[in-house]
Amino acid sequence: MNNKTKRTPKTSGLAYAAAVSLLTGALAAQPTTPVDTARNDLPESRADDGTSADSATYLRRARDTLIGVGDFAAALNPARQVVEEQQPSPDQDYAADLVSLASIQAEIGEFDEAETNSLKAIELVETAEGEFSITLVDPYRSLGRAYIKGARYPEAITALEQAQHISQRNLGLFNIEQAGLLDDITTAYLGLGDTTEARRIQLERVANAIRRFGADDPRVIPFRYQLADYYQRSRMQISAREQYQEVLKSHEAQHGTDHPQLLGPLRQLVKVDLVTTQGEEDRAYSRLVSILEQNEDIAAVERGLSLAVLGDWATVTGDTLAAGDYYKRAWEALSSQPDIDIDTYFAQPVMIDFIAPLTAVDRGARSRPYAWAAIVFEFDLSADGRVSNVRTVGAEAPLGVLESRYNRRLRETHFRPRIVAGEPVATNDVQFTHYFRYYVNEDG
Repeated sequence: MNNKTKRTPKTSGLAYAAAVSLLTGALAAQPTTPVDTARNDLPESRADDGTSADSATYLRRARDTLIGVGDFAAALNPARQVVEEQQPSPDQDYAADLVSLASIQAEIGEFDEAETNSLKAIELVETAEGEFSITLVDPYRSLGRAYIKGARYPEAITALEQAQHISQRNLGLFNIEQAGLLDDITTAYLGLGDTTEARRIQLERVANAIRRFGADDPRVIPFRYQLADYYQRSRMQISAREQYQEVLKSHEAQHGTDHPQLLGPLRQLVKVDLVTTQGEEDRAYSRLVSILEQNEDIAAVERGLSLAVLGDWATVTGDTLAAGDYYKRAWEALSSQPDIDIDTYFAQPVMIDFIAPLTAVDRGARSRPYAWAAIVFEFDLSADGRVSNVRTVGAEAPLGVLESRYNRRLRETHFRPRIVAGEPVATNDVQFTHYFRYYVNEDG
């Protein structure tokens, strides 16, 4: 068995990591949805025999398929072709095609071209439908995302807030359809380092859902989960706990206190407890164990995920034998499901209770110019999830005493080890990247 393979552990970082998460999740995995509305002021098709329309349909399908699998470089050619073929007589989907092209260009780093095509789409829709048309949301969002990708955060906020204004004008001030826009605006504020405003935006996202459905409605739960995830990535574990507690209350009101539906929020609460108290707070843990024992017919996936978290608990609290047993049972439960790639799921170590050291910026009481930088470590990991041989392999800014603090924190951290055929195994040369803030001079 080769244990020299370089592995990157799953981690939670600072606010920058939250920005990275929102950026990759919201901008890459879900490209801007093209506008889908007919415009009477534009010609329906420029082909009398249907040939060009068929070609456009083929190109659009190829483009969208490639976008769907994340191959933006390959999607560029059909996206560009379908736009070029509509010169000089665009059809009714021309604005949508420009938005798709702009989104692809932003993904591959052609920021100026993405800006140009988004602005073209905006001008086209405004001319045909007016400056407050709901169809403008997508091209403004495309423009904002292009600015985010190009690190032009103030311009991104302006474009995205215009999209939000149009959404609210058409769908109501507190409509939940603006949730994706709020995520993008959060990303832009995080790019600026404005975590206070980013948090306000994420709270607004949940507040809109509560106004729409009611605080205890199950449809609010996904909004709470996302806010909690944001809090965890921003190292605000207590705030995350509050959101998971609200999810738990909603499930209890609907299903009772011992239903398997409670396993999801309880797993998240256990994870928070492992970071904040290293297992001293055990109420969520005890309930998780109790529900697993009382419900023999729990779905294999839910049981497997819960057993893995119990293995993490045993790892942090020092019960190596129990941890190995939990991980083995988790592996057995999940491997029974044909739609789960069990080898991939347990293929890399998972960081359980890392707490990053505070930098001068984190401790600062007044505002001063700062920047983000990355620090990269490598270390070896034992089969019981303990770190050794920590070494710094890269840093984007002077570290000073911060390096030794990171080294100590990593050696104190517990990991879920790789699981192979149900057994925990050691892994050498694990690589870990973390982002931190540091003060810069006034001139940058």
